[in-house]
Amino acid sequence: KNDPSDSIFNTTRITFELHDPKIVPLTNSYNLYVTCKVGDVTVRKRRKPVPTGEIRSGELPPSLKRVENVTITFNTASNEINYNLQRSGRILDFTTTISTDLKILLIGDSVMAQLAESFDEMTGGVKLQSRQILWEAWTGHEGGTVVGPTRGGGVSAFWRMTGLLSQSMKGKPPANAHGGGWSYFEIGSLLDHRYRVDIRSEMNAMTTVGAFDAVVFRVMHGWMEIEEITRDRLVEAIDLSYELLGAKTVILMNVPFTNNVKTMDDYWGVQDINDNIRHIADTWHENRNDDGKGVQHVLVQDYDAFYNHVIWANALHLGYNVSNPLVASRKTFEVEGEKFLFDRLNDGGKFSPSIPMVCATRQLTHDGGKCDRNILWMDGMHVCPETMTARYGASIACLLGCVYNGESEKNDDSIRECEKECNDQFMSVMPADEAWIS
Repeated sequence: KNDPSDSIFNTTRITFELHDPKIVPLTNSYNLYVTCKVGDVTVRKRRKPVPTGEIRSGELPPSLKRVENVTITFNTASNEINYNLQRSGRILDFTTTISTDLKILLIGDSVMAQLAESFDEMTGGVKLQSRQILWEAWTGHEGGTVVGPTRGGGVSAFWRMTGLLSQSMKGKPPANAHGGGWSYFEIGSLLDHRYRVDIRSEMNAMTTVGAFDAVVFRVMHGWMEIEEITRDRLVEAIDLSYELLGAKTVILMNVPFTNNVKTMDDYWGVQDINDNIRHIADTWHENRNDDGKGVQHVLVQDYDAFYNHVIWANALHLGYNVSNPLVASRKTFEVEGEKFLFDRLNDGGKFSPSIPMVCATRQLTHDGGKCDRNILWMDGMHVCPETMTARYGASIACLLGCVYNGESEKNDDSIRECEKECNDQFMSVMPADEAWIS
């Protein structure tokens, strides 16, 4: 039993399990709009699905399903030691469930809405029937949601926003308007939300959210221009996570390659943003004297690496001459990416997707404008939740465990090492050992 009088004691506040999707499937119960249905691909026009003439088979490439004895290059957090290992296991062929007593808020746009909808299912919203829509951004599209309680007694919440939290955007038009407008009504709706302490108990004890333990930000290049995503804007969003929401831990998702990255100048601009995010996290406690108040921990979810790993693995499947992502360095991704990432469908759209992101084959039709689709990305921005959100959920749970599990007093070096292990395992195509799958 933990002794609170001891300055150092062990706790476990968040856990996760991996499952065979045939036994524990992701049902997409909350994601009504952005999914990757098998069969005829459709787009919505005037609120009706219209076939595009493309087909989605629903089959993962073998290299993204299960692998045997692949070579993987590891390096330590300080990049001082490199070593190779061989691993076998599942890549995208698993689902995730999460148990936690933490109160977690995910903030972002329609991509984050997808991830939050899956995260809500992972934390028990469907099974416990404990999810509520607090407000809609527009008809049929969620603006704020809460799962309370989660499996484990915590909270999983989502706040739709198209920018980073900023005082300059208070009272401005909310999602889906540019820039990230927000209001105290939205904050009050989240913090004052009442829910049953134990959904399964005959007792009807109620509680309120009150404050969040952790906030996860999707840094939204696309809704925000590259030059708007500055260090000051990022730091302000982190600080407001505590001031407005009570959070003492913030996770920043770095920015991946998507159809919003149209040129190499955009690509390098995004890399600068990601370097800034990394530097903010690594130096968070320098020159800050908050006496235990404010955000205490800033972590990075390496979402950029996850997209790169899956894109490169699919590109290999399609016959592109690229490296195995498990042995590729950042320099490798930069050099090879310039040669093939901008190989896009010629569909005449404003945001044409990259072929190695969305296509299941390089056999294009309609003058290079269409291809049969994979089950990885829907459109070069939104993911296929069926395959791409399990690693996201496991990664968030793993990262929060770096802060909230184990000894109550941790130094920053141990948290950084743990953060790196979480990203290496789940924000990648690192195999998940079959022994981990229940």
